[in-house]
Amino acid sequence: MTTPGGYEALVYEQMLLTRYALQNTAPQTREVVLDRSATVLLARLEASGPMSVGQLAESFGLDVSTVHRQVAAAIKAGLIERVQDAKAGVARTHRPTPEGSRRLRDEFGERARSLELITSDWSDGEISEFVRLLTKFNHDVERIRGQQWPRRNR
Repeated sequence: MTTPGGYEALVYEQMLLTRYALQNTAPQTREVVLDRSATVLLARLEASGPMSVGQLAESFGLDVSTVHRQVAAAIKAGLIERVQDAKAGVARTHRPTPEGSRRLRDEFGERARSLELITSDWSDGEISEFVRLLTKFNHDVERIRGQQWPRRNR
């Protein structure tokens, strides 16, 4: 790598990006709408359609008990509901409730506003290039893990 700092710089900047993302981008500019696990669960169910806890655990690379706790908390909060799915047999699948879908839209809207503040002096070209490279990075991670995250066409 010929980039100044090489992979060490990439590792460091990725660590910071992850830290900021886990803090909901710019927490000083907004209230937290959804916690991280609910956001990820809802986003996956919105993109994939109804899924069982086992399917969710496999797609996240987590153990079933962890995902079961997260789903149970989201159900208790009224964000996700169990549905009977003929294709799933005895297994129950889960989908966002209308409230869960609304709160996910609100969460993404708040995150978008935070990112607008952060990138307010960036050109459209810089934003497009950042999105392109971040998407490429995520696709490569998914390829190596063998777990592609479904994306809606934007």
